[in-house]
Amino acid sequence: MKHIKKILILLLSMTFILLCFTFYEPLETEAYSDDENAISYVKLHHTSDYPITIYSETYQSQINTQINKIINHHQYTFDQPLLIENPYGTNTTGIYAYFETDELLQASYTIHCDGYQDFSRTLNNNTLTGYTTKHEYLLIGSIPGKTNTITLTLTNQAGKIVNTLSWSYRAPELQGGNQYLTVDKTHQESASLTNGLYTVLGNDVTEDSEDQAYMRLYDNDGVIRSEIPIISYRSHRILFDQNVMYFSISSSQIVGIGQTGYVSQFYNTGEYKLHHDYIFDDQHNLIVLASKKNAKTSEDKIIMIENGTGTVTELVDLIDLLPDYYKTTSLPDGADDLDWMHINSLALVDHSNLIISSRETSTIIKINQIYSSPTIDYMIGSDQFWKESGYDNLLLDQTSDFSLQAGQHCVTYVKDNSLNEGQYYLYLYNNNLAVSTTRANYDWKNDPHYSLAYYNLKKGTSYYYKYLIDENNRTVELVQSIPVDYSGYVSSVQELNGHIIIDSGMAMSWSEYSQDGTLLQKYTTTGGKFVYRVFKYDYLGYWFQ
Repeated sequence: MKHIKKILILLLSMTFILLCFTFYEPLETEAYSDDENAISYVKLHHTSDYPITIYSETYQSQINTQINKIINHHQYTFDQPLLIENPYGTNTTGIYAYFETDELLQASYTIHCDGYQDFSRTLNNNTLTGYTTKHEYLLIGSIPGKTNTITLTLTNQAGKIVNTLSWSYRAPELQGGNQYLTVDKTHQESASLTNGLYTVLGNDVTEDSEDQAYMRLYDNDGVIRSEIPIISYRSHRILFDQNVMYFSISSSQIVGIGQTGYVSQFYNTGEYKLHHDYIFDDQHNLIVLASKKNAKTSEDKIIMIENGTGTVTELVDLIDLLPDYYKTTSLPDGADDLDWMHINSLALVDHSNLIISSRETSTIIKINQIYSSPTIDYMIGSDQFWKESGYDNLLLDQTSDFSLQAGQHCVTYVKDNSLNEGQYYLYLYNNNLAVSTTRANYDWKNDPHYSLAYYNLKKGTSYYYKYLIDENNRTVELVQSIPVDYSGYVSSVQELNGHIIIDSGMAMSWSEYSQDGTLLQKYTTTGGKFVYRVFKYDYLGYWFQ
């Protein structure tokens, strides 16, 4: 019996030693610049540059375990912090920084690189006061392929600077190509732009491509400050919740990434493929536009991915809501499936209702009670187009004779307390392309609702549109219109702090306007097929405070 106990103790000891070697290997350090101001970075073991590996729970757990072991076995101070280059593989030029201080302090930093404007931010430490003794951050903003000088600054609660630390950092090249380092900038007005980073959400690959793709974040000077690699396809928007940002990394996966770059949550779309948009509902479930795999139709389903469990439920099948219209459509020559609605944006209204955009029908649709018995409340489109299928009674009346949206994208709901109950705004990118490939015989040119529309992709004018919806009187009023670069497909709009961000995707440009439509700044890029969407985020409460 004693002999058996000795063997068991020996086995347990050996197991413990093996675990120690597995999870805590000797530290390796390296300097990331070749000048006298270099600083050592810890080099992790068993890292990967491949997104298919990076975006796995096993890999992220292994890297996170390494970092926690390092922190637990060493004391890191402000003068000698723990620094790791892009530890989780989710931010090409990001630097993980960890240190502790004796008193409650706030950290900020500035990145200087010759030939570029300084990049300065106060770092988010996830406290109510903004001051902490435990500091864990991801420093983004370094210029790729250049030597940057990074200066960390500590400030006490009296607002006094108590310490600074500077070092030089030779940032790695962009993974996606140096042609994305800057974008062309045309200055129009001297008015200040909104704070934030223009986040380019896809312009390299299509939905069915398996090629690697990226998100790219640009400052107001058109200089890239972050590159986020994803597996494929594109990210359609970023959602934020409790210091985690969520976005799609392929046509079947959405992830949640913490502020240090750690991928903490993984969601899969199951037997569906996502496309074009996803949002949170009131319970922080993901509502996702989807196509069912191997189905005869595409881009006509709405699913829910349950928060926490990841359970996938189909909420809406547009064939069930519009069966008579569905019968009027036909498969275009050479098409693999029937993209008869092509829904491309989502907006939640009053907890359980959705407003969606259908590019193929040039129609905006409000659906009520998506969780129980979905029904169509109203539509914004042409009565001539819908009359043939018998749904024209669902259309809102136009208050004046304006040209309707055609092939629109990015329809966004805005509640305004100055309006009466039952009234609200919708703004959108009016591509102004009147085409329907699944109703090829429809005569758009002789539809009087599209007096300003175009009928091909080559040349035209697109618009930012803002509608006033009055559900009480069942009316739609065009209250603002801004002409922009023509983009027959894709594109986005965003109202932000009194300004308007507009992306004309096929023109490879985006711009920032004042609320009255004055152009403040225009950016133009090259590379890829188009600029799918550009939203501006300040990343406050995430990286910064």
